[in-house]
Amino acid sequence: PETGLLTTRVKMTAADHGAGMWIQHFDLEVDDSEGPLYRGKTYFGFFPSEALAAQVGLPGAAPRNVPPREALKGKFYSLEQRSPGPSEEFRMLDEVELYVPDGGTAGLGFIRGAIDVNPDAWFFKAHFMGDPVWPGSLGLESMLQLLQEVARDRWGQHGEYVHRSIVCGMEHRWTYRGQVIPDRKRVTVEAQINEIDDERGFLRADGMLVVDGLPIYSMEDFTLERRRES
Repeated sequence: PETGLLTTRVKMTAADHGAGMWIQHFDLEVDDSEGPLYRGKTYFGFFPSEALAAQVGLPGAAPRNVPPREALKGKFYSLEQRSPGPSEEFRMLDEVELYVPDGGTAGLGFIRGAIDVNPDAWFFKAHFMGDPVWPGSLGLESMLQLLQEVARDRWGQHGEYVHRSIVCGMEHRWTYRGQVIPDRKRVTVEAQINEIDDERGFLRADGMLVVDGLPIYSMEDFTLERRRES
């Protein structure tokens, strides 16, 4: 609330055209009254409808192959009644399909959440006119909501602390190679925890968003921090 006015600046740095497609590159910065809050580089593609219809997802990516729930000493639970938590409109995961606190390559945790695609969701009407798509920003939000479940399990969700993301001063990356559109059935998001600092209240993870079995988003070095409420 104390941030006040936000100003966003975007500068196109390159534009390439070929085979009916445009790729445009940008620098971006978001400032408040005291200076920069967020800096980044990004690029967008504009594709013919036939290219969008033939989505192939992230090259070489595959969801982690894990045994059935019955064979794992993991946790699985609903998020629909989670409190405190996001409002129904911004709840991007309905359940944790699997959480293994000592899973993943680093042994620091593996978690997978999911939600059924609702073709009547408000954002399909808003993003964009004539081209309904689950906004990429809400795909990233689903990853952050998943990390909050790891933080809640490890540090609790009560008292004077809140979980905030993304951590200031740390770089992160994401890549999109596909879309969630209204006729898709189910979105799953998985995260592997790569670093935890209990004293600081910090965790870092890589993740992937999958729609109907096809990996389409990659999230790298996403972070969450436990901070004292002001």
